[in-house]
Amino acid sequence: MKKRVMKKLIVVTAAIATVIAAAMIFESWLDNQIDKIYNVSAYTKPINLQYDDYSKDKGQLILEKSAENGNVILMGSSELNSWVGQNPVNMFPNTTLNDDLTIVGQAYVQSLLHSMKAGTPALEGAKKLGIVVSLQWFYGDDIDTNGFAANFSEYQFYQCMKNDRLSEESKNYICSRTSELLKEVEGYDDIKVYAWLHSRDSIFANAAFTVLSPYYNLREKTLEIKDKWDTYQLLKKTSGDAREPDVLDLDWDKSMQDAKAEGAAFCTNNEYYVADEYYDTYLRDTIDTLRDAEAETTLNSKEMQDFEMFLQICRENGVRPYVIIMNTNGLYYDYVGMDGERRNGLYDEVEKRAKVQGAEVLRLSEYEYEPYFMLDVMHLGWKGWLYVDEQISKHYAEIKE
Repeated sequence: MKKRVMKKLIVVTAAIATVIAAAMIFESWLDNQIDKIYNVSAYTKPINLQYDDYSKDKGQLILEKSAENGNVILMGSSELNSWVGQNPVNMFPNTTLNDDLTIVGQAYVQSLLHSMKAGTPALEGAKKLGIVVSLQWFYGDDIDTNGFAANFSEYQFYQCMKNDRLSEESKNYICSRTSELLKEVEGYDDIKVYAWLHSRDSIFANAAFTVLSPYYNLREKTLEIKDKWDTYQLLKKTSGDAREPDVLDLDWDKSMQDAKAEGAAFCTNNEYYVADEYYDTYLRDTIDTLRDAEAETTLNSKEMQDFEMFLQICRENGVRPYVIIMNTNGLYYDYVGMDGERRNGLYDEVEKRAKVQGAEVLRLSEYEYEPYFMLDVMHLGWKGWLYVDEQISKHYAEIKE
């Protein structure tokens, strides 16, 4: 009986050792392949222009390599996918700032998810990290739970939790909010258990967390290898377009005149200075029903606390973010009843909290009524993105000096 048990143990041990060895060999091969082909500057633009889930979310390895390369890391939401030519994916490097720019974000990605990215070791001490903050993030009482779940990165969550630079207060906040937002969402069982245990200060929770730690360490390692595999696949997918970028020779004043002309060509059929296609698709048939539709909409979402935690986590991780407080389309929001007093109150609060945490701020509220500054009612357009491109370029050029 003992011999049979010993034989089984030997077989199981050998099988586990074989799997571990195979995983190590595979990871080493991936590292070697990625090192061979990944010239960050050559790949930044084609990766930025991929609109699949992986490239918009940005894996840890891409974030790490981008930061190491000195890229500007620009975080945000759906505005990053604006189709106008002045989108920052097209405007770097330039003669004002000879650095690439990596975009991080898509629709429904807000402060809490960006906190998990900014709080990872990959972005520790990052010198050039900006975030575009939108008024729409603060609608209602809380953020969209399904949107949060769809953009959640388990690997980035674990990386953030293991970062010794972050305080227990910050980690517990992330766990508590993650538990709250994923509670009613199917799946994510590993994360729900981890977050619940980590945010509880009890003998039972601590003991259970200790017992489960080997499992979560293995889970994180598996996700790390997957991240490398996804990166390798993305590099192969974009290799045909990878090349060293041209440095754009920009005359900002002339470019602004060009942006104005482009905006005028696209906005011809409405009084709100939004693109014709947007007006025809989303507003033409409903505009009469939208008057004062937002009059009762509140701007007291828990997003404000999430945003403040983003700032705290940046500070703890040695990052000083450049906070870009995006304006709205003032003509449209006046019409739907989200008045200027409420909008400016929100901008004031975001600016105040950012500066308290030592962040630098670019506030765009003075451009709410500027024609062609916005693409539609909420996303930056021709003049808007160009102005932000210029300010980012000058901001980080001054820091380098």
